[in-house]
Amino acid sequence: MSRDIVTVIKSINYSEADKILTVFGRELGKFTLFAKSMRKINSKNRGNMQTLSTSKISFYEGKGMPLLTESELVNNLDTDNINMANVKRVLFLLNKFLQEYDPYPNLFDALQKVIQNNLDIESVNKLRIKFLKEMGFLNDFSSCIKCGNSENIKYIDPNNFALVCKNCYIKGDSKPLGEDPYGSKMLTEIMDKYIKKVVEEI
Repeated sequence: MSRDIVTVIKSINYSEADKILTVFGRELGKFTLFAKSMRKINSKNRGNMQTLSTSKISFYEGKGMPLLTESELVNNLDTDNINMANVKRVLFLLNKFLQEYDPYPNLFDALQKVIQNNLDIESVNKLRIKFLKEMGFLNDFSSCIKCGNSENIKYIDPNNFALVCKNCYIKGDSKPLGEDPYGSKMLTEIMDKYIKKVVEEI
């Protein structure tokens, strides 16, 4: 019997009552589980293994797909107060960037904080930056791309997805970030485009 703490990142109905789950494990990374009879109302795993729920699990590894046996819920979203666009952003990130059985415990821990914050846009954008840096698609996102200064960062270069300070700003080349950079609509939209571009080039 194997164990891990996992977040569900994809769920597919299979047969009449089963599910095939893709999960992000803290110890094992991304992998797929077979959840037998999980769609039945009386299934003990039904409420614990919803998308972006985190649970401690036990599973059996045989010849085929690992078989989920037990689960204990530890972290979940408040689905009554959730921004579905942010759900899609996080799931796109996890499913497109993570590779099977390639663990990233620090990214897993960062994801849990985002879930605890119910996927508010500031937390989501910070997570996406962390993922891009960890995966090698972003060298730095703390200083000006032109002069290296880390103070007075007020703008973003959308073409290079890079920060620009107030002194290096040239009208037309960069966009203002506003008072709340990570929560800004501008950063969110530019990052959406950048991530899709990265995925297309992988």
